[in-house]
Amino acid sequence: MTLNESSNDRPKFFTPLDGSFLLTPDAKYDQEYGMEYDTYDSIPAECRDPKTCARAIELYWSTYISRYSFGVKPPGGEVVWSPVGMPHVYKERDLYRFEYPEFGINDIEQVTEGPYAHLKTTIYNNLNANDDHVLQGELLPIFRLMLAHLRRARFIDHMVVPIMAFSFMGPQHARIIEAYMEGHTVVVRPTKLYDLRNKDAAVFKTFARWYFGKPRAPAGASQ
Repeated sequence: MTLNESSNDRPKFFTPLDGSFLLTPDAKYDQEYGMEYDTYDSIPAECRDPKTCARAIELYWSTYISRYSFGVKPPGGEVVWSPVGMPHVYKERDLYRFEYPEFGINDIEQVTEGPYAHLKTTIYNNLNANDDHVLQGELLPIFRLMLAHLRRARFIDHMVVPIMAFSFMGPQHARIIEAYMEGHTVVVRPTKLYDLRNKDAAVFKTFARWYFGKPRAPAGASQ
């Protein structure tokens, strides 16, 4: 999958936010807002386990997106997503594994109103990854989110729960995964891995565009 909206390989169920609505997290941005990114080389060698390096991405990412989440939105840039109260929908053991290889979910967002079963989530893994494989700690949370939401009264008529997962892992990399049901098959579409051992402002902004973007269309029983 590619994050180029004009490509045939773009996400099927999600659209990106207009990039002009977002700040670019460059050096000027960091200076203005007192931000600092922990690069791979800045983390002590004895602490460079995949989880610590993934958390370094997540810390910068969550602070960056919160600036838009809590800011004044321009016309057309409204955020249609809201957090899901995890304890009310999921069991902790389904979304986290604390023994090796550890994984977990940082947030889950659903569409606030309308006939949309779409979800977005952020996942971390205590493993290194490559472009040839999807991690178990990516697939299990995604599948469990699908099952949990199909059981909710709000989505009782839905046959598809499209999920867009923002996945952070070692050595200090990230990718986006779109997953959805197609008949009796679960389709899993990962992007390439993005190397964030050094901060890449363009990647963070591109990810944010897809994080805040709206659903492409409803995904109900008749879709």
